[in-house]
Amino acid sequence: MKKSFISLTAVAAILAGCAQENEYTPAEKTHTITVEVADDATKTYVEGEKIYWHESGEQLNIIYFADESTSRRQSATHTDYKVVDNKATFTADFTPTDGAEKYTFGAFYPYAYKSVNSSISLTVPQEQTPTATSYDPKADILVSVQPVVTSGLPDKIQFQLVRMVAFAQMTIKGIPEGELINKVIISSPAKPAGAVDFKVHETNTLENAKWYNNYEDITLNMENRAATGNDVVWFIAVPTDLSGSYLTVKVSTDKNNYIKEIDLTGKTLKLERGDIARFSVANLTKAEKPKSYKLLTDVKELNAGDKVIICNRNSATSSAKLLSTTAYDATKIKVTSTMTITSDIEILEKDIPADGAVFTLEAGASEGTFAFKNETAGYLCGSYDSANCSSALNYSSTIEAGASWKVELISNGAKISSSYDGTSTRYLNNYDNYKFNYATSRSSSYNYYIFYMDGESGEQPAATPLATPVVTATAAGNTVTATWAAVQGAKDYTVTCGTQTSTVTETTATFTDLDYDTEYTVSVVANPADATANTVSEAGSVKVTTEAAPSGDSGSVTTVTVKFPIGTTKSGNTVGTIDMGDSNILVSSTGSWRDNKTDGRDCIYIGRTSSNELRIEAQNGKIITKVTLTAPTGYLVDLKWKEYDGYTSGTLASVTSGEWTGECKSKIVFTPNGSSHSNIESITVEYR
Repeated sequence: MKKSFISLTAVAAILAGCAQENEYTPAEKTHTITVEVADDATKTYVEGEKIYWHESGEQLNIIYFADESTSRRQSATHTDYKVVDNKATFTADFTPTDGAEKYTFGAFYPYAYKSVNSSISLTVPQEQTPTATSYDPKADILVSVQPVVTSGLPDKIQFQLVRMVAFAQMTIKGIPEGELINKVIISSPAKPAGAVDFKVHETNTLENAKWYNNYEDITLNMENRAATGNDVVWFIAVPTDLSGSYLTVKVSTDKNNYIKEIDLTGKTLKLERGDIARFSVANLTKAEKPKSYKLLTDVKELNAGDKVIICNRNSATSSAKLLSTTAYDATKIKVTSTMTITSDIEILEKDIPADGAVFTLEAGASEGTFAFKNETAGYLCGSYDSANCSSALNYSSTIEAGASWKVELISNGAKISSSYDGTSTRYLNNYDNYKFNYATSRSSSYNYYIFYMDGESGEQPAATPLATPVVTATAAGNTVTATWAAVQGAKDYTVTCGTQTSTVTETTATFTDLDYDTEYTVSVVANPADATANTVSEAGSVKVTTEAAPSGDSGSVTTVTVKFPIGTTKSGNTVGTIDMGDSNILVSSTGSWRDNKTDGRDCIYIGRTSSNELRIEAQNGKIITKVTLTAPTGYLVDLKWKEYDGYTSGTLASVTSGEWTGECKSKIVFTPNGSSHSNIESITVEYR
């Protein structure tokens, strides 16, 4: 093992205030911090043999208190700072104490709000994301060696920082070039991950610090880095002596898993504070990745011949229950025992219970539908008994109407439906979390998902992509018309112009109400009539520019208003989607109702929790120019907003009527402003 030492003592810096020497005067809030770093002791990313400051994103936490007070305060340095010749100049805001004669300061990196009346604990994270040439700066820890004591609030203070963690530069040899590295996991019984406790307000910070080796594993997220066969991987650990123990290195790529167990008996490998330990790992053992079912995120990924499973799961959890092959009763089908979903959003084939229903997809009886065939049980089928007015979910030996399922993806999973009589739609539904049924509506209490066998496993049949459509487009005013030649084997075409999308069976499509004098890309995708023979085509595209607006016409402005109570849109205590009587503007909310039956208010209530939102979304190519939110008499609107075109944000802070103005083609999302809550009696939207 070759190890290179870098001195990591950093000289950090200067807090500029307004106090005059030997005379106390009220201090300004902003004081300059200058961080000067020696050539061989820089931070926070590696280049060659030096560690440099990043140009942005760094923050220190400054701990300070006045006189002998035990009530300590803290301040984060501002995110806007300058780096010149690898020396960083920060600013931070401090609150002086009237009459104080002495101040004590300490500092640490990275910034984290901590209780400062006792020891501070910072953790080396078990999950790190290194770059191709450096470590993850969020895993680094720097601490001031001694507190700095000043007479009055000073103009300048200088800290000496030391690094509390160890670096490792590991070279992994032999991963085939071009494979995409997803993760690298390092593990050892010596526990290289953990925490350090320290007190920056007391002397001998380093000598009194305590390290805790809590965890055996460190996971490095490699973000699908392309392997070179000689891959350098950085990580950070708590100081750890691996000598005489062993180290396991696991590498996961898009093709295979690799593992190497390194016996360190009689060998030395120390991860020492402030050092960089450099070592290599070679001759890893390859193991093919187990077959797995991946989460369906695009219906176009489904083809006849695919293997699929259907489950319910809460999107926030890593568990699921699959539809089984076992009947619950004459009208419902059981679910399996709980299944684990991996962090890669997949379910391993080997983990599927014996009664889990694994289906092979076939073309359904009607166009655009699939049949789910289980080799033992038959085709998944929904039926209806008109004499007894009851629905049933079971298995059939033939592909009938109820066994021909339409698959759609929505915000919380999949919507799987069929028509038992060719017209009346029923949905595959979850009932009480342990059985599936066939119902008139899709329950919102559960999320439903389809997982499919990845095509690289060899399970999917070969299919030929349809020919790419050749597209032409013309503009007249703010209307665009696209045309293309018919593609053999296509059942219809998906056409997109800007944010507008249409599916047509003919070979032309028209888009209206576009922006004047704007370039648009028009794309056309051909969809196959026979999914077993063909897949969708590549998109054929062309650019077209709409004409300039007529003289004096920048687009007429339309105003729509909704005032509460609305009545028909109310469902329990949930707001959901609000009907403004205008298809060009979509308004929805996850807030709750307040009405005059309870406390005299007719309004939407946006509570303090961050999950409560009010969304205003432009439709059909319209541009929102103004949104006005008005509170009931005696109440306030106190919200922050984010506009998703330019990712700008702001607040409507404690007002009876608040306005957002601008130009938004997508959506504006209003959320609680800190710990506030808001009441909204009316919403007015202007758009063109």
